[in-house]
Parts: sequence; C-alpha cells; structure tokens
Amino acid sequence: MKILKKGGGLINEKPAKNHKIVSSGVLGFSLLEVLCVTAIIAILVALAGPSLSGFTSPLGRKGAVTIVMNTLEQARVSAIETGEEVVVLFWKKNGTPATNPDEQDSMVILRKNDTTSTWVPITRWIKLPKGILFHGEDLSSLILNSQPDANILDSLPTPRPTQSQLGILQFTTSGAVHLPASTTGLHMALTEGQRAPDGTMAVKKQKSGGQEIISLARYTGRATMDVVTTN
Repeated sequence: MKILKKGGGLINEKPAKNHKIVSSGVLGFSLLEVLCVTAIIAILVALAGPSLSGFTSPLGRKGAVTIVMNTLEQARVSAIETGEEVVVLFWKKNGTPATNPDEQDSMVILRKNDTTSTWVPITRWIKLPKGILFHGEDLSSLILNSQPDANILDSLPTPRPTQSQLGILQFTTSGAVHLPASTTGLHMALTEGQRAPDGTMAVKKQKSGGQEIISLARYTGRATMDVVTTN
C-alpha cells in the first residue's frame, strides 16, 4: 500500500499480519425463541401438576409422623433424665382454612417441677404441617379424648386453647405412660382434613397410602407407627 507522505513523496506500508477483528456485540435470543421456550415450560408444568399433587398428601402426613414421633420420644427421655413427670398436650384447633388459614394442630411438652408442683413448658407449640390433623374420634383414642386439669392449663405458653380442645399424654419418671390410665386407647391417627369452628371434623379421602396410626406401649412409653389403608 502506498501512502503520500507530508512534504511529497510516496512511502510503502505493508498491512499488519495476524490482525484480528474483535466484535463488541452481545449475542441474545430472539423474541420468537423466548416465546417458544416459555410455551414448552408451561406445557411441562401442566403435565407435571397431577403427579406433584399426588405427592403432597403423603409427604405432609409423613412429615407430621416424624414431628409427632420425635416429640413423644423427647418427652419420654426428658422424664427419665430429669426424674420428673412430663406431659405432651395435643391441641386440636378449630377453624377452616377459609376463616383461619394459619390454624394448625399443635403439640407442646411440659415438665412438672416437684419442688413447686407447677408445670414448666419445655417447648413452644410445635405445629403439624398444614392440612394434617390429630384424629381419634372413631378410634377410641383416649390420648386425644382425655383432658388436662386446670393446673396444667394455667402453665401453658400462649396462645392458650380451651380445655375441650386438648388431649393429654403423661409420662412417669421411668418413661412409662401414666395418662391416659387405661391399657387400651393409647393411640391416635394423623389424617388429612379440616376442623370446623364448632369442633366437628371433615376427613379428606387420602390420595395415597392410608392413615398413619401412632401407638404407645404403656410400660415403656415407646411409640410405634402403622399405616391403615383407607377405602
């Protein structure tokens, strides 16, 4: 390449070798591509919906079983280690999701102080997963149908339920079950459903599996779980 230099005359200049051109542009997606991907994702979500909903119920109940079993074992061990009686109270809350969407059946552990003869909460209210209820009305569950005395009610953490909403399980210092005082009825079920403001309960048909039945051995206080198939 010849270039006219200042003052006259021509000079030869060779182009630089290995010259690379760097683009500063940013690649992106076209509107059509974005719409296609969005449509595919919407179709996959719609197809997966029924399958995912089928897993919701058993996982909720299984989570509730884990919570209840761990709470019962914590109470039993606490009674043995402290040498003082321990109770677990079961709060059967009234209300439907439409009126009380955050209402969930709950449990709390209290330990008896032998020096003052008062009850001291060990835990706060422990909630079950939403839509899972304590159930024992048609199972002759004495745990859920036995009620604590006023001394225990006065020691409950807030919020405080009414006496009729509570069930009780009491462990002795050896870990055995003291209340309910019967050789039968030491069990309860966990089920899907809703409880109306008047306390009546509507049990939903289980989508898979059945009701989880938790039973306690009177002399050891240990809890076991069985699944009863529902029709």
